[in-house]
Amino acid sequence: MKLTLFLFALLCTPAFPAPPRTPPKPAVPAPQAVGDLDAAVRARIEAFFKHLTEGKLDEGYARLFEGSTLAKEQPALLPTLIKNTTLVLEKCGAAENGSVLRVRSAGRTLKEVTCILNCKRRPIRWTLYAYYGEGRWQILDAEVDLELGAFFDAGKPDASR
Repeated sequence: MKLTLFLFALLCTPAFPAPPRTPPKPAVPAPQAVGDLDAAVRARIEAFFKHLTEGKLDEGYARLFEGSTLAKEQPALLPTLIKNTTLVLEKCGAAENGSVLRVRSAGRTLKEVTCILNCKRRPIRWTLYAYYGEGRWQILDAEVDLELGAFFDAGKPDASR
């Protein structure tokens, strides 16, 4: 009888759920179509260009490199980028708008994002490199090119020929 009461009490006692565990971060990102860009990376890029059009370079670069280990490893990087961008914008005029032109993939963890920043006097081509490491997408590099020919694929023949 005591055994029956013990089992009955045991079955009626509410079970305490195990504490929730944080799932491990995946080693590679979820599959995407070729040319797709992670929504968080796209949002950071769009915010970056919005800040540039508002003249807020500090905030723009902080947002672009948000979560990136590069800014932590090279603390002089962001001030250098801000200084150089200021010089480029003085040459090209105030930033008016920017957008993503092309996304290319090198495997599942590396993306090359080509963007245009339209300025008052001339456009600027930006090439950003996003890498999926440590469970998240990070911007690892940003290159600026003022050469107009850089907007076009070097390997494509001219349509007028």
